[in-house]
Amino acid sequence: MKDSERYDVLIVGAGASGLVCAQAAAARGLRTAVLERNDIPAKKIYATGNGRCNFTNEGARFFSETVGIMSRCFGIEAIMEEGRAYPRSLEASSVAEALVSAAKRAGAEVFCNAHAVKAALESAGTVQKNGQGFMVECEDGRVFSAQALVLASGGKAGIQLGCYGEGYRFAQALGHSVIKPIPALDGLVCEEDLSALHGVRVRTKASLLEAPEAEAAYEELLAEGSGEVQFTKDAISGICVMDLSRCVRREDGKRFVLSLDLFPEISGEELVRLFLSRKQAFGCGLSWLVPEKLKEYLHTRISASLHGPAAMAAAAKDLRFNITGTRGWKTAQTTCGGVPLGEVDSESFASLLVPGLYITGELLDYDGPCGGFNLDWAIHSGYAAGCSIAAE
Repeated sequence: MKDSERYDVLIVGAGASGLVCAQAAAARGLRTAVLERNDIPAKKIYATGNGRCNFTNEGARFFSETVGIMSRCFGIEAIMEEGRAYPRSLEASSVAEALVSAAKRAGAEVFCNAHAVKAALESAGTVQKNGQGFMVECEDGRVFSAQALVLASGGKAGIQLGCYGEGYRFAQALGHSVIKPIPALDGLVCEEDLSALHGVRVRTKASLLEAPEAEAAYEELLAEGSGEVQFTKDAISGICVMDLSRCVRREDGKRFVLSLDLFPEISGEELVRLFLSRKQAFGCGLSWLVPEKLKEYLHTRISASLHGPAAMAAAAKDLRFNITGTRGWKTAQTTCGGVPLGEVDSESFASLLVPGLYITGELLDYDGPCGGFNLDWAIHSGYAAGCSIAAE
């Protein structure tokens, strides 16, 4: 084993949370190192928000603080669109480059291709607590040690961007528990054949229901939202559906049903009357109210003998799909699950189990809806941890 390079703060992960933490700690005089397994830091940020990086939201808990941190510490000025905050350049690269630049300017050292790995203690590839702080060994044999260790390596969402969830193993090795991670903010895959609906977009109210195992009435409403739904060959997507995906945990034989209300603005009785009047006036009830592909699909979902206004209205108000899961880690925007929030201090993000250890960002069991909530959390937790370490 090589002799270790000693720092005050060692941060595993150069994403948003890790880089914000590094800037906060280094700007306060701490010798800080960031270890990143990818060949460039902030790799996931470049792909955030369709390349525009929506970094907080007016509805987010730390909105004002986050906007202030991004302006004051990183030179990123916010421009608002429908409650979402973007960099004024409208380029995610601006945020990525600003975070890296500010961390380095404050004095932090960022090491890329520094793959921290976990193996047995006393062999290369360990993250361990030693008598005088923490030590991290990298795959290439480099060794780093510090008084404080920050696990900011993110979850598993965006696995093609180098997000493998290794921080969960590091946290467990140091005594923390982990709630099983699942993909979140992702499209939902269903049992039904969607090929006839590929490319269809429609505004709906989407409801996620937990169904009993036996064939019976569906029971519990888990979550709901409204907005545009998009059909692909293998999944149902759109922001309102992606937000519902956070609830799809299939342990213990749970079954889930997605119900789409294609006419959320009117009641079922009003819809029947609308279909009747349209049939009398134009010879059709549903045509031209929904995309043609969707109209034809609805006809295939109900018996030909039941194509009357009442049956069509019932189907249009409660179009159901049996959910088998999410599309997976490549398309998920964030991770649901991780280190329980009860195992870290809610203000400093210091571990309540291991002195000197901090856990931030997506590695924790926090997941917000689409629209900047998760980056808001990453920025807040990283900044809070960096400031707290410096205050010790």
